[in-house]
This record gives sequence, structure tokens and C-alpha cells, in this order.
Amino acid sequence: MRTTIKTAATIEGIGLHKGKPARVTFLPAEGPTGYRFLSPLFAEPIPATLDRIAGTARGTNITDGKNNIYTVEHLLSAAAGLGIDDLDIEISGEEPPAADGSALPFATALHKAGLAEKPEQERKTLSIGGQLEMAKGDIRFLARPMKGCVLIKLTYDYPHKLVGRQTVEFMLSPEEYLVRVAPARTFGFSHELEALKKAGLGLGGSLDNAVVIAENEILAKGGLRYPDEFARHKLLDLIGDLALAGRPLRDIYIEAERPGHAANVNFAKLLLEKAL
Repeated sequence: MRTTIKTAATIEGIGLHKGKPARVTFLPAEGPTGYRFLSPLFAEPIPATLDRIAGTARGTNITDGKNNIYTVEHLLSAAAGLGIDDLDIEISGEEPPAADGSALPFATALHKAGLAEKPEQERKTLSIGGQLEMAKGDIRFLARPMKGCVLIKLTYDYPHKLVGRQTVEFMLSPEEYLVRVAPARTFGFSHELEALKKAGLGLGGSLDNAVVIAENEILAKGGLRYPDEFARHKLLDLIGDLALAGRPLRDIYIEAERPGHAANVNFAKLLLEKAL
């Protein structure tokens, strides 16, 4: 059966990339409609699906051809991580609020809103019948059937003395997601900040909503939340990007090495193409 939330929940703040006031209100969805963004500016709801992707530079953006919504991956990760199938998202602004740079504020709000089951609506999941592989340069994905669970192994590797190679393995469940994945914050490198701002990105970024990796130190409010927080945040992003396939994962093992938004989206398309 499909699920949605019981009651509405609102989060306000500043958008990470555009730096403007932002607000989202999560609303229960009556039908089997997946994740949809609503606004008085939109002629109709914008579904968060692979065919609506507008770009993947420093975040995953979707469009209706006229209006763009930036950086949807953290919010979608929270919904998918908690096992929510259908969610209407009323948005004010061009992107969801950055909050603390993680998915935890979204996941906490959704968790408090409560899960409502819709027994009359069929839940179509995403599973595969054999092994799949996708590679480009040093980016690699692998998926194969795994009975009874969804297990993801992710490696983040960056040639910086304070980062190096980090690997995290995670069995997807709402309880584990809330504790092990949702709190991991977005991060960036200090040498990239000027170029990001010139490109019109990261305008709302600060140590309140991001971790900054400098040459000789890591700037993080309250310190790092995990020794492998960077890999965990990449896992958070991957879960959010795979949610654009529109079908929750089932009975699958996934390996991802050096993933990013563009590769995540291409892998989601491959999974959906080969799904049972």
C-alpha cells in the first residue's frame, strides 16, 4: 500500500544557492501522485520525476518548462528515506530552505507529521532481475538483486589531505535513515567559493548550513557530526536523486563510487529502464 503524511508541516529559511527567503509546506496527498511541488505561480503541480530535470550543477533542479525549482534532493531524500510515497510540497521561492544543510530538519518535520497508510492504493516498487553496471571515468555504479532489503555502499574519494577516501554502507530503513544519514550536511571547498558565487550559486551558504573544507582545516559548526560525514551526505544526495525514479527501491544492492548529481540521475534512469 502507498503512504503519505497525516498532517501538514512547514519549514522556513534561506535558500542555499539563491540566498532568498524560502518556505515549504508538506501536505498530505490523497491520490497516488508521488512527490509534487505546488505554487500559485505554477499552472499545475510540478512532479519530481526524471523527465522534469532541468540541471544538476551543484544540486538537482526540476522544471515545468517555465519555472525552475532548485536543489530538491535533500527534501526528496527525507521523504524517500522515511518511506513516504506521496507528498504535495507547497513551495514559496525558487528552492527549499537550506535549513542546516542536511535533510534532518525535513525528515524531522515529516516524521512528526506522521505516516498515513492508503491501503486502497497499490505501491509499485523498483527492483531488478540481474546485475547492472554504469561507469564513466572514475565514477562507477553497480546494482544487483538482494532479497529482503535495500543496501547501499557508497565511496567518496577526493584528493585532499583532510578528506581522502570515505566509505559508508547503509541498509535503508526510516529508523536508520534518521540517525545515520539525514544529519549529514552539505559541504564545499574554500577554493571553490568565489567561482560558485560568480556563477550565482551558494549565495545563501554559511557555516549555519554547510561545512567548508579549507586547505588546513575543516570549518563546521559544532564540529563534524560523523568522521565520514562527507560520504554520508553523498549517500543522502543519492537517495534523493534516486527518488526521482518515482518508485521506491526494493530487494536491491547498490554500490556507488565517486557519485554526483548528474551521475546519480543517469543511474536512476538506468534502474528505471531495467526495472521489473
